[in-house]
Amino acid sequence: MKIRTMGKRLSFIMLGMLMVILVGCAKETWTMFRHDVQHTGRSEYVGAQAANEKWAFITGGPVFSSPAIGKDGTVYVGSLDHKVYALDGATGTQKWAFTTGGPVWSSPGIGKDGTVYVGGDDGKVYALDGATGTQKWAFTTVYMVESSPAIGKDGTVYVGSFEGKVYALDGATGTQKWAFTTGGVVWSSPAIGKDGTVYVGGNDGKVYALDGATGTQKWTFTTGNSVFSSPAIGKDGTVYVGSVDYKVYALDGATGNQKWAFTTGGVVWSSPAIGSDGTVYVGSNDFKVYAIGE
Repeated sequence: MKIRTMGKRLSFIMLGMLMVILVGCAKETWTMFRHDVQHTGRSEYVGAQAANEKWAFITGGPVFSSPAIGKDGTVYVGSLDHKVYALDGATGTQKWAFTTGGPVWSSPGIGKDGTVYVGGDDGKVYALDGATGTQKWAFTTVYMVESSPAIGKDGTVYVGSFEGKVYALDGATGTQKWAFTTGGVVWSSPAIGKDGTVYVGGNDGKVYALDGATGTQKWTFTTGNSVFSSPAIGKDGTVYVGSVDYKVYALDGATGNQKWAFTTGGVVWSSPAIGSDGTVYVGSNDFKVYAIGE
């Protein structure tokens, strides 16, 4: 059964979407959703200083996937037209396109060797050669994969699925290392702590902390509603995450104890970003963007 949620999906459904890239000077690549495995969302780029379009590439459907940028500047992104695209970052020229069996909401993650990992609504996690788009392997789940993969230091790929599971897959072969069952859909993208702990939210209203090596549950924290937001991890290990209960939570990464909760005026689908000074930035369905800090 395909699960569809209001709010995030009803906007932007139109004939097609343009992906417009404004490029600054990069200090490092942006290899996965929210930049890094801690999902800080903190850019190392000098952003565009003017709103001048450099190029626009037209896909065959809306684009909800967030682009990832490889070491050579190639931009990888998914589309609801069932494809994953590789585009030249300087010109927007298509390098290749890989066709999946369904819409691609998931944002690609790029491994150290340039392999591109992405989930699809056809219930698969794909590993693609970043240079050619050739499929290396595909791992089949029961339902859709709209979670964005996170890649551990050892190359393990962590990703959630709509059947309520979090998977750990061998990045080289696609072999399942473990699977952890939650109480609901996992749309949230896993974040990985410095000690290898995997943090992820679920439609059952919980935030989970899992041992990255074994999948054993370390702790759970229960919010007041579904957690579609992807956790972000601060320098001190604090886990920040939003919930449909209108709140943003700060949790102790080691214990899961609540440090604080900030109430917005609407549902929080947005995934927090953490500034260099520790300020937490997050959006809400109340039409506001919040900066939370001391």
